[in-house]
Amino acid sequence: MDETITTYRGPRPPTNTSEGWGRRTQQLIRDPSMQRVAHGLWCRADAPPDSLQRAVLLQCHLNHPGRLVRLTGPTALQVMGVPIGWNYPWADRALRHPAPSRAGDLDRQLRDVTHLSWLGERCQTRDPDLALSKSYGMESFAGPWGATLVHPVEALVVAAPFMSRWALTAALDALLVDPHVQPVEPSTTPQGQPFLTASRIHAALEALPPTSRAVVAVRKAMRATLFPTFSPMETLTRLMVVAAGLPSPVMNYRVHTPRGDSLLDLAWPTTMTAVEFNGRVHSQNHQAYKDEMYRNEVLRDLGWNLRILVFDDLRDPRRAAAWLSWLGRQLGTTPRPVTPFRP
Repeated sequence: MDETITTYRGPRPPTNTSEGWGRRTQQLIRDPSMQRVAHGLWCRADAPPDSLQRAVLLQCHLNHPGRLVRLTGPTALQVMGVPIGWNYPWADRALRHPAPSRAGDLDRQLRDVTHLSWLGERCQTRDPDLALSKSYGMESFAGPWGATLVHPVEALVVAAPFMSRWALTAALDALLVDPHVQPVEPSTTPQGQPFLTASRIHAALEALPPTSRAVVAVRKAMRATLFPTFSPMETLTRLMVVAAGLPSPVMNYRVHTPRGDSLLDLAWPTTMTAVEFNGRVHSQNHQAYKDEMYRNEVLRDLGWNLRILVFDDLRDPRRAAAWLSWLGRQLGTTPRPVTPFRP
């Protein structure tokens, strides 16, 4: 899916019901300064809120004493800035993973549906674009514009039926590098240490229903994380390497060179072998591309064996078999065959 950036500049737009504004619906529709948030709910803003801004405004409006309403699931993860949204059937086949039960509905859940959880007084709606679920009761996290979000692990469990296992691992990899949000209550974590470590994620999972399919899925995905991994494609590349029976790499390995430090996406230092994934940003920023090409040549001069991959090297089975075979030769291991393409 296309990546979009939601901003929350300035104060939260004032939001109220039609009755609260003291105006009829047709009057609000004709007023260019009024924007619809949901049925019967309007905010004053220069432009219509996008789907994530709308979700934050709706959560803040529905939350009140006696009923804790928080953003959860795919909505909360997007608001946190956690990378989700990749369901590739070819990746599931390559990794020998079963497809998620609701994979085909992920795009709609990300684009159109606001996921909210409630605790205390039951919250009900007939709005097809609202998904309401009872919260697991974990701690609250602070979001933009004063929004309240569920714990990232709880959000992942709610999103799990829509996400491939590797995508869940990529989201967990991202949370381990940068949790993106902070607890509402003052954290007891020592200063300078991340509050969302692997042990804390495991502890959060232990507090959830152990036989829940979604909890089991997140627990399996957690076992495949490796710190520090900085992008979903790094996660997918690593998982393809491991699925092929090759040794697991060191992620984002720092190499000191006469021309500065380089971070190698996937590295095997003992054999001075590395795999780099170049995404869209590498083709869009020409200066960054030139700098990286220079750094790669410096690394090769130092004896590193580099393989630069792009998206099609993962997607195309023939191309995937080629770079995995190359990697196997460097590491002295024969990879398993890549799963054939099936339309």
